[in-house]
Amino acid sequence: MSQPALNTCWNRIGNFGDKSCPELKQHIRCLNCEVFHAAAATLLNRETPEGYLESWTERIARPTLPKLADTRSVVIFRIGSEWLALPTSVFEEVIELRPVHTLPHRKDALVRGLVMVRGELLICISLPHLLGVEEDGSAVSQRQHGQTVYERMLVLSRNGERVVFSVHEVHVGVRYHPDNLKPAPSTVAQSAVRYTSGLLDWENRHVGVLDEELVFHILNRQLANLS
Repeated sequence: MSQPALNTCWNRIGNFGDKSCPELKQHIRCLNCEVFHAAAATLLNRETPEGYLESWTERIARPTLPKLADTRSVVIFRIGSEWLALPTSVFEEVIELRPVHTLPHRKDALVRGLVMVRGELLICISLPHLLGVEEDGSAVSQRQHGQTVYERMLVLSRNGERVVFSVHEVHVGVRYHPDNLKPAPSTVAQSAVRYTSGLLDWENRHVGVLDEELVFHILNRQLANLS
């Protein structure tokens, strides 16, 4: 069954459009308008995509492995054909894909625009551009290894600063021991090797574990140069 079309008037005549909506005089922000509330309710009540419940049921049903001493938790994600990871502690949440509102008169490959997350506009960055990795096209949902995977957005939070970036696939709560990291070979994009602290073998995949200190240092420096 097809989903009902949303009335996204805020993108046309509201705060993110030409601001010609007469209701803005009363509500000031589209977030306060009943039309926006109705659209949110429609999204929350929509039917789940085909295979979504089965995929998460299979993940939750997997046996929980005991935690080993001195292990670290990471979020593993895929961008194009590259598998990468960052510490779980720097992630605030995983969200569904959302519209990216481009910034007028700004053409920069790093900053894609702004994304609304829990009523707050966050900067949406292109992590492939920052790391210099290829971002090939990918469908919103696709079948891989017998499972349905979905594109997502990840919210990073560190020292009070929050940014968003999109990934083609994500797996949370993966643990590893630092002794299991290997030097990053050529299987990781050469331009991303400088950001990688090591390589992790996970489910027959080579995952580049990123050095979060270096990633955030470069990210903050480039964002500062844009301001």
